[in-house]
Amino acid sequence: MARVVAPNGAPRIGTKVLHKYNRDLGPGRVEDVAARRIVVFFPRTGERLTFGAGDAGLKPLELSAGRDARIEETGEVVTLSSREKGGTVWTTTDGRQIEDEMLWPAEIPQDPVERLAGLDVDRAAAFRNRLDGLFLQRMRQAKGLGSFLGGRIAIHPHQLHVAERATAYEPVRWLLADEVGLGKTIEACLILSRLVRTERADRILVVVPSTLTVQWLGELWRKFHQVFVLLDGKRRADVAKDHGPEFNPFDAHRRSVIALEDLVSEPGLAQKALAAGLDLLVVDETHRLVLDAEAERAIAPIARSAKHLLLLSATPLEADTSGFFRLLELVRPDAYRSEKEFLAALAENQPLPPCTSATRRVDIGGLPPRVPLPVELESVPASQALTGDEKVDAADPRVAWLVSKAKSFAPGGSEEGKTLVFCHDLPTLQALKALLERETRKRVAVFHEELSPDRRDLEVAEFRRPKGPTFLVSTECGGEGRNFEFCRRLVLFDLPLDPAQVEQRIGRLDRISRKERVEIVYFRPPSGFYRDLVELYERIGLFREPLGGLERSLANVEAAIRKAEKASARGLSELPVAALVTEVRGAAQVRQRAAYHHLHSEGFRADLASGILTRVPAGLDAAMERFVTAACELFGFDVTEKKGIRTWYLEFGGDALLEHLPGVPGGTRYLGTFDREEAVLREELDFFASGHPLVEGIFQELEDGPRGRAALLKLEKTGVDGEGVLFLHRRDEAFAASAIDLAGQPRPEWAELLMRGRTNLRGLPIEDWSPEIPRGRGWATTVRALAARAERNGPILAAAGFRLLR
Repeated sequence: MARVVAPNGAPRIGTKVLHKYNRDLGPGRVEDVAARRIVVFFPRTGERLTFGAGDAGLKPLELSAGRDARIEETGEVVTLSSREKGGTVWTTTDGRQIEDEMLWPAEIPQDPVERLAGLDVDRAAAFRNRLDGLFLQRMRQAKGLGSFLGGRIAIHPHQLHVAERATAYEPVRWLLADEVGLGKTIEACLILSRLVRTERADRILVVVPSTLTVQWLGELWRKFHQVFVLLDGKRRADVAKDHGPEFNPFDAHRRSVIALEDLVSEPGLAQKALAAGLDLLVVDETHRLVLDAEAERAIAPIARSAKHLLLLSATPLEADTSGFFRLLELVRPDAYRSEKEFLAALAENQPLPPCTSATRRVDIGGLPPRVPLPVELESVPASQALTGDEKVDAADPRVAWLVSKAKSFAPGGSEEGKTLVFCHDLPTLQALKALLERETRKRVAVFHEELSPDRRDLEVAEFRRPKGPTFLVSTECGGEGRNFEFCRRLVLFDLPLDPAQVEQRIGRLDRISRKERVEIVYFRPPSGFYRDLVELYERIGLFREPLGGLERSLANVEAAIRKAEKASARGLSELPVAALVTEVRGAAQVRQRAAYHHLHSEGFRADLASGILTRVPAGLDAAMERFVTAACELFGFDVTEKKGIRTWYLEFGGDALLEHLPGVPGGTRYLGTFDREEAVLREELDFFASGHPLVEGIFQELEDGPRGRAALLKLEKTGVDGEGVLFLHRRDEAFAASAIDLAGQPRPEWAELLMRGRTNLRGLPIEDWSPEIPRGRGWATTVRALAARAERNGPILAAAGFRLLR
């Protein structure tokens, strides 16, 4: 019937309507219209719902020729034949004439063919968005790399190579033994993410040293959209309180991160992890299992029982063949009958089983060098920490040096560049921040354990800005996973007694994404214990190159350092620098002499990089931006472009036109970017990519929902004139398009025109759609006949009548 509109723009009482974003309600009738509301009764569900007077989801229901309708008074079903333009009386196929208001639509079918046959069509924008989504779904598969490309990471071919190799096996049981700084954590997260997205793993436990738990939680969430829980003592106590002391916390939290120390100290906890039946176990710093028998006893049974297993180790095969074998036993217990057989295989140059990767820096072309920049102090600092007394602390020679360099380090200075300053404890950080701000009159950024995650993100974002603070002072918290490769220099305000901790600090700058040399500033006192410690670290090469693979020797070094430090406080002993240097150098030489790298199966080579990179779609970010923002606009979200590269504010607000989006609760808001480089640089932003809740929610809605499944379209300036029906078909994990003209002839060239010009497709009003159909058949009959012919190309996802204009 012709649309009857009330003076305020709302449909009149009695008008038949549909809610285009909730088709499950079926047809409804307007029962009441007030100033700001409309009451609609939906017979299919028996619901009487109230809508805002301007609700864009409500649309008048138009009956159309060829459709079935029911005479409300008698319940008889008739087929509509025609109606005069602008009239209110329908002629049925048996010749009767019936007033529009006496008819009620028969149940409206939801499949796209019947919707198109009944001219129950969507906006052209919705159909275009469906097309964009189908093209993007195919594009984001990236020839097998798809699930790896959703991470907030720079693309490094060696990481994709390892992740793809590992996930090609079922089950995935892999030992990641890349050199320090090449991204083993990223590789593990890539593998984990694919196992989750392909539904190969659900119950997952990540076991790491306590100092790395927060890092792993951050990496999984911030970079890969994976939600894990820190299963610490407090969280386990909450589980016991809520479910009873015998309840398994690994059942309550199916994806969790736990400290290795907790599993070692509580054998019952390790038994519960074993009983949970894990799909995937990830263990970082696995050299600790080799060095600590209790750790190995706690982890080994869980590792053997888990379906999938990832072990991360910085100890190469060359450094510790025995330890490597013990890890290999966990990954592939059937590979060798004994360590003796393993060593014999090495001696005969037999390849390792295909369950290991050990990429070296040289394999990817090397990284920028480390440049040690020692600062000679004229006096010995009173202590490594600051006191909090401004007068005393200002006299510290390290503070004086930093203040003297502030101007040259600042923008426009002779040594311009961001400076990351590490200190051990929070009181020292607070004192140093106050002194630097007082002396330089410039803000100093901070990063420490008492800041909330959001506040840490903001501090780093502000520090990163070209006009932001020159200095960021961090406690060891900043050494746990945060990457500061954009900094020019690292300043070691104090010197840890553990060389591995020094390496961890340096590793925040010495990363694979870095382009410039790493300047490492440290302070050399004129005498005393810390003078000896500096000499030791210099002579073992700690400031010049990573010492990965020497964990056993470095553990001995740390023990000797701590012993000497305690003795020096009593004036009893000196640090045995020469002996420790000899031990570390000896271990390094043993590692260099052993040449086993070539035994790792299908290792990464630099010549493989280009082949991997060519599989990454060049236009993926732009296509994702177009699809997601257009979908959000169709949903009635608040969509606002912001300053930055492909940066948007997207909010599922109260004015949204749909009630539910999978995985995205109403009221959710995001500030994020579709650009990979921008996302890597600005971690405070969301990264709208595969795996992000909003992106996956929209794809799920596209898969399950009715939006954009039927349309009337026109495409101008095509060089041809013609009319027909376009069908979109499901074909494996992709889709195909076919076009048939109204005479029933396949038109593949028209389908190609429509796909190529999809961004220029425009809608046709129903009243302008009067196609010339051969042999006098009706529109509905023609659509069904063409669909029957088209179905040989695959199940029909969507259908559209189209008009091509020359």
